[in-house]
Amino acid sequence: MHTVRKEFDWANELHQTMVKSLTTSFGLDFLLFEDKKGGDVDTVHKVREYQKDLKNQKASDIHVSGTIKESLDKDGKNVQSYDSKSYHADGFYKEQGKLDKEKHVQGELHDAYRNHSFSADEKRQLDHVVSAHEIHNDAGRILSETDGVKLANQSDNLASTQAYINNRKSDLSIQDFVQRLPEMKKEKKKEIDRLQTKLSALDGNTPQAQHEKRELQDEIRKKQGHLSALESVDTEAMLEKDRAARQKIDSQINWDYYSSSKFFGAAACDMGSKGLKMGMRQAFGLMLAEVWFELKERIPHIYHKCRNRFQLGEFMRDIGETLKNIWERVKARFKDVLSAFKDGAIGGALSSITTIIWNAFQVIGGNAIKIIRETWSSLVKAVKLVFFNPDKLPLGDLAREVSRILGAAAAIAAGTVVHSAMTEVLAAVPFDFIRDGLSAFVGALVGGVLTLGLSYALDHSEVMQKVWSFLNGLKSKYQDLLDYYREINAELDRYLLELGKLEFNLNPAELQAFADNLTQTNNEYERGLVLAAEIGRRNIELPFEAGNADSIRDWLSKL
Repeated sequence: MHTVRKEFDWANELHQTMVKSLTTSFGLDFLLFEDKKGGDVDTVHKVREYQKDLKNQKASDIHVSGTIKESLDKDGKNVQSYDSKSYHADGFYKEQGKLDKEKHVQGELHDAYRNHSFSADEKRQLDHVVSAHEIHNDAGRILSETDGVKLANQSDNLASTQAYINNRKSDLSIQDFVQRLPEMKKEKKKEIDRLQTKLSALDGNTPQAQHEKRELQDEIRKKQGHLSALESVDTEAMLEKDRAARQKIDSQINWDYYSSSKFFGAAACDMGSKGLKMGMRQAFGLMLAEVWFELKERIPHIYHKCRNRFQLGEFMRDIGETLKNIWERVKARFKDVLSAFKDGAIGGALSSITTIIWNAFQVIGGNAIKIIRETWSSLVKAVKLVFFNPDKLPLGDLAREVSRILGAAAAIAAGTVVHSAMTEVLAAVPFDFIRDGLSAFVGALVGGVLTLGLSYALDHSEVMQKVWSFLNGLKSKYQDLLDYYREINAELDRYLLELGKLEFNLNPAELQAFADNLTQTNNEYERGLVLAAEIGRRNIELPFEAGNADSIRDWLSKL
């Protein structure tokens, strides 16, 4: 037996898909959503990227809150100027310096930058591994409102090193210092060579010449000491110390911010806002689509009716009828509208969470945010279908519908990319509404065609039909058990129907008389007599002697 396939109406399907796309993903989005690079909630990573753009004198397109913008100047530095004294006068910093001094005297102080112990005659200085200047100006620290002095002056961020190394490092990051180290050594060697050349040219016969020679020799020894210090730096040990210190600092900043009411408040507001807007978009888009479908059907009818003979009264009646039909359409789909709002709200909230988490590690732009939103919207529908299966679809049909939903999400993502590309192509168009309208139309068209192509393949492809048929033939053990009990239930129903057809030779009048006799009895003895008389009259065989208590007990004991 061949299955009759329904003819696929491409024109009508494309029209419906386009309308739904234009009234949701590519239409209402521009009224309800403004997808900014980095999203609407500040993250530590995002504000640092924004600060990096400012430091590089680059006009940043990353969206951050007004609070962060006010906290940083045009060069990305903290508007609250850096006070070195407050960082170096801290009690913990001084206490660490005293402990290191005692270890130095005892010959037990380790230099983490050179990966060996200090000699007794070396000058020592206590350094901030991650400089206090960098910590003070860090946008992540400013966002988390962590105390910079306490953050800088913790044991993991303090390290005693040779004085000249500390002076050359200054407020550089260790990465920058290590990167510049080869050039520093090269310059120092050039200085020593220049002084030695000058020394060899001196005539040491006069007292003045001898004095200058001694000064040059002292200067050369000093420079050689500096060079020796630079050459003693263990860059791997230095970078490892920096990595450990930054990890500890970043962990504290992240904990202070992401566990704060400031972050949770901003995230909750964004989730609520995105959820509400997404729910409104889905529900309102569904209603707009129904309005358009009704107008599409009625407008040609009204036009043909009024083209040859226009009467205002009839025209207004037709308009009224159209509005009534629109209202009936919307009422008929009210349940679907509520479901669309609920699903959209859940999808919007989940997309907000995903965007926030993503921006905590990598700053993403508007297109990525839109794709995340559309993906979550489709995932909510798919999960709802898989777990609740409201239409009780068999496995194959369920897999087909889930594939259709996820495929539509991928098609919308592709349409979003095309929409963005069209916006750039049409950048020279002078009017925004023309540029945005054309871009939205092309994006919706691409998404619609891809969605239709996928739907056609899922419904009409011979290969996919075999897949769905195979899956529909599979049953889980629970389905087998359910079918088993359904068969038992059907058999019981059949048995009861047959049982109901049997004649038990019962006289309704006799039954009523028997019931009346039982009702009129006053005690168990009288009831027993009535029952015994009825048993004797009907010749019912009992496994015990009626009225004999011993016989009854004996029968019960054998059960």
